[in-house]
Amino acid sequence: MAAIEGKWKLISSSNIAEFHDAIKTAEPFKSKLLEMKEAGKTDPDSYLEEIEVDLKENKVVRRIFVKGEKKFEMEFDIGKENEIVGPDGRTSKGRCDLVGDNRITFTNKVEDVEMQGQMEAKDKTLTVTITANGVSATEIFTKI
Repeated sequence: MAAIEGKWKLISSSNIAEFHDAIKTAEPFKSKLLEMKEAGKTDPDSYLEEIEVDLKENKVVRRIFVKGEKKFEMEFDIGKENEIVGPDGRTSKGRCDLVGDNRITFTNKVEDVEMQGQMEAKDKTLTVTITANGVSATEIFTKI
């Protein structure tokens, strides 16, 4: 099992609204997403993410849960270009790579916006950093 795998509870975030402005996330989805992430800071069951790494299939799966219900799932082929539909309904093309067993790096392009970021696990902390159009956002999760 890769160190990055498991369920993660959001404990803090910064620049999320500014990041979603930079990637042109439409309302009302943006407001709903920000509300869920804020609730996750005080209610541990409000917003969870799960990461699964399948080295046999060479895939990474990222699932988002709200109040215990799976709301979204993204599956990526490691080291290949992927086309996915994001939680806001827009299609993006990108690539994800597994670096060791504790870090995923990714690039994505949605419409005319290019993004890059990483998810890195250290001990029981997952740090997600993503940048687009010069705006960076960070989320910190703890393993549950």
